[in-house]
Amino acid sequence: MKNIKRRDFIKLSAAASAVFLNPFGFTQNLNAKTINVEDDYKALVCIMLSGGNDSFNMLVPTNSSSYKDYKKSRSNLALNKNSLYHLNFKDKQNQTFGLHPSMKNTAKLFNDKKLSFIANIGPLVKKISKSDYFKTSLDLPLGLMSHADQLRHWLTSIPNERVNYGVGGRIADIVQINNKNQKIPMNISFAGSNYFQNGLETKEYSITKDGSVGLNINEKRNILDESLHKNFNNLLKRDYEDDFKQTYMDILREAQGNHQDFKNATKNYEIHGDFLETQLSQELKMLAKTIACSKKLGMKRQTFYVLYHGWDHHDELLQSHEKMLKVLDSALLEFYSELEYMKLEENVTTFTTSDFGRSLTSNGNGTDHAWGGNSIILGKSIKGGEILGEYPSLKLESSLDIGGGVLIPTTSTDELYNNLLKWYGINSNEIKKILPNLKNFRKQIELFKI
Repeated sequence: MKNIKRRDFIKLSAAASAVFLNPFGFTQNLNAKTINVEDDYKALVCIMLSGGNDSFNMLVPTNSSSYKDYKKSRSNLALNKNSLYHLNFKDKQNQTFGLHPSMKNTAKLFNDKKLSFIANIGPLVKKISKSDYFKTSLDLPLGLMSHADQLRHWLTSIPNERVNYGVGGRIADIVQINNKNQKIPMNISFAGSNYFQNGLETKEYSITKDGSVGLNINEKRNILDESLHKNFNNLLKRDYEDDFKQTYMDILREAQGNHQDFKNATKNYEIHGDFLETQLSQELKMLAKTIACSKKLGMKRQTFYVLYHGWDHHDELLQSHEKMLKVLDSALLEFYSELEYMKLEENVTTFTTSDFGRSLTSNGNGTDHAWGGNSIILGKSIKGGEILGEYPSLKLESSLDIGGGVLIPTTSTDELYNNLLKWYGINSNEIKKILPNLKNFRKQIELFKI
């Protein structure tokens, strides 16, 4: 091993990564320069509600017959209809809807046609019926109702395989080359390494609510700081005979340089609106700041990944859900208001994901893992003020209930991502490569204005 050249080590590492990250032979050998990326800026913001959001207590049917089914199925977890925020929408089945009493701001965004919901969405290999579900497991997502698998499937949209790179990563493999800045990745993460932004050739760039992370030992100018700063710079400039040490130092040098570039680009922008002190609000505040400085960063296209933990409510659902939805509700309005101030609300589309929906039936004080659930999509470019897809019957033992109020999704994650990728500017041939199961879904929802 001591005789391996540095460049050979890098090549071997890249080859090994291709084998381990791409075990089923799916290739992304794409001519990225042919992708048509317009001069206008666009960003996708994925907010993962990690743990499994009980979204049928977030978005509730309020017409008499549907609410009766909801109340019976949810038993002691049912919300009082009079406490819900009314949504100005009626679906094809003449169902009306209300939002959880913690989501006043979200209801206003919906009624102002800035936000919509995608009903009963989840990872699917192909459309299946209740009878199909009990006949075979061949066309079902692997590890169905498992946190680890279902979160992975939501972010990769290849539920028939356990792959380690996701939709955002596959986007970046194509689009990154179109950004002027080739040092800092277009995929910005507030949760470190993640499935959504991991690509075959590209990775995420991790930041925190306070911005880019680097070695800021020179922030203060006392004697000790000056000495540390000088020694640190000497280390960065030093060359090593050992190829492995030199490779490590090159990576460290590049990371510190990227940190300084990111910090310099974002340090002088002042946020216009007020953001609460919650972790989610503060991360979306930094996210808005990053978007505002996209030109300075040399970005035409970006994705952002935000992780909001704690939605696995097997108990204390009513109390915990109320608190967490309130945090989400405030953060979404704060973020969208800042985008409006920057006049970028048409250039940014935000959507929520979650491991899975939860069972309609109560386990006594909470709910258990399920499958289909409801997601939020936010932005001026979308069809706002609508519940897109098919909101299901919440009656137990319905045609979608496979037991205990676990519902088969009627909209696939592929349909969501297909819409997002079209809006993002990726052509249909490349979309098919990013979403290999898309061919299994002929009739699809339309999320964006024509």
